[in-house]
Amino acid sequence: MKRTIVSTTLATCLCLGSLTALAESHGAMQLAEEKQCTGCHITSAEVPRAPSFKSIAQKYTKDDADQLVQVVLKGGEAHWGSAKMPPMDQRAEVSEEEAKQLVNWILDMHEEKM
Repeated sequence: MKRTIVSTTLATCLCLGSLTALAESHGAMQLAEEKQCTGCHITSAEVPRAPSFKSIAQKYTKDDADQLVQVVLKGGEAHWGSAKMPPMDQRAEVSEEEAKQLVNWILDMHEEKM
């Protein structure tokens, strides 16, 4: 009986953790769409305008998160061939907290099966 309760409790915790991760992922995807990131970046395949989110996740690690947050906030170039972020006045405003959420979501894609 005790073993069944422990197994059920563990399974419930794992499911809740998965649901939380799924909800966070969905929220980050909605944020990426709202901030117009998906106009140039997409989740899986390369597009001519910008690298895919998964390609970014393959190239960078969590150690690069602060640098990537700055790229989201300020733009940048020379870190991915000739691709560069549009000027600030041509894209949606992103707060530092939103940039962190987006970067963490993108870097977490490295953990997913490619």
